[in-house]
Amino acid sequence: MRNNTSYKMKKGAFIVPILVFMALLTPARGQYDRAVVALTRLDYVYYNIDNPMSVSVPGLMPRDLVVYIGEEKAFIHRDPDGSNINDFIIRPKDSTGTIDVHVDERLEANLTKTRGIVRLRVITLPDPILYLGYVRAGDTVSLDDLLNKGYIQVKAELEDFNFPLEAPEVLSYEFNRSESFQLPVVVNGGKITQEVRDMLAKARRDETIYIEHVKVRMPDERIVTLKAEFPLK
Repeated sequence: MRNNTSYKMKKGAFIVPILVFMALLTPARGQYDRAVVALTRLDYVYYNIDNPMSVSVPGLMPRDLVVYIGEEKAFIHRDPDGSNINDFIIRPKDSTGTIDVHVDERLEANLTKTRGIVRLRVITLPDPILYLGYVRAGDTVSLDDLLNKGYIQVKAELEDFNFPLEAPEVLSYEFNRSESFQLPVVVNGGKITQEVRDMLAKARRDETIYIEHVKVRMPDERIVTLKAEFPLK
């Protein structure tokens, strides 16, 4: 079982502007400063990964806040690697639905006062993009590079993601080419094996290679199946 903490947040690592959402709950009597929840995404969090989040209430110290999840739909705790005490980690337990983040003020005698509730949608991670070496799925790849460079492998990447996350892991794939009459080469892991190179040695530069039935383990522990084509040059 892999470590639940799938990434380490780094100070100053966020280059995407943080979007702020105000809590919608208003008391029946009176008015108070609303809780502010800041996310690196819009109004959603990803299933079964550690989503960074910060919580604050104007005029209150962090130690005066009690932050928890309604109906125990997610794990939440302060981020030990965050830049300040307002930083939290939220990890949804279910792959769909919504999560209510409750923000209360801590009073004397173990009493609390509601400061706000923010509702977040839960979604799953998007499918990653397949790469063959540094070449993106669908782009042209050099036959000479495939035959002669030993470090080339099949990789899966989550592109343009907003916070550091463990890379998807390629577990296996099937390799074939458009003019081959052989059965696909089945490979465990993401490396280009000698059997694959032997098939490529018979290829022409106007062919297309197929990487199919690619099993990828996602950071949220799901296994997804992908495929890609690469024209040869």
